[in-house]
Amino acid sequence: MKIISGSWKTVLFLAAVTIPGCVAVVEDRPRREVVVVDSDRHGPPPWAPAHGWRRKHETFHYYPVVQVYYFPANRTYYWLEAGQWQVGVRLPSRYVIQEHKMVAVDLDDEPHKHHHKIKTQYPPDYFERGKGKGRGRS
Repeated sequence: MKIISGSWKTVLFLAAVTIPGCVAVVEDRPRREVVVVDSDRHGPPPWAPAHGWRRKHETFHYYPVVQVYYFPANRTYYWLEAGQWQVGVRLPSRYVIQEHKMVAVDLDDEPHKHHHKIKTQYPPDYFERGKGKGRGRS
């Protein structure tokens, strides 16, 4: 005779034994463990397209003319000075930001790691391209 553990199983078994013609089938399923991983990272995985949380919190403003990054989530500027990246809440006065000449780029928390790629994609004359006469115009 198999011993069934658990109070509801015992009641069901006793009912099946005492009632003539009643058969009880009790399935013992293995218990599944649930693992919860606590992470400081919010939002989707890094490889996913930026929508929602990451779009709001990991988007930098890049100003190609002066090659400066601005991170609105914590109001911080990143700029290159004498070969070293500087970080601050204010830019030195020699940098003049033109708000309308900004490109939004989705980066991690260290834009200097991607600067060569960003600089190639958005050179300092990025907003001046195509301002001349086009083909077929006199």
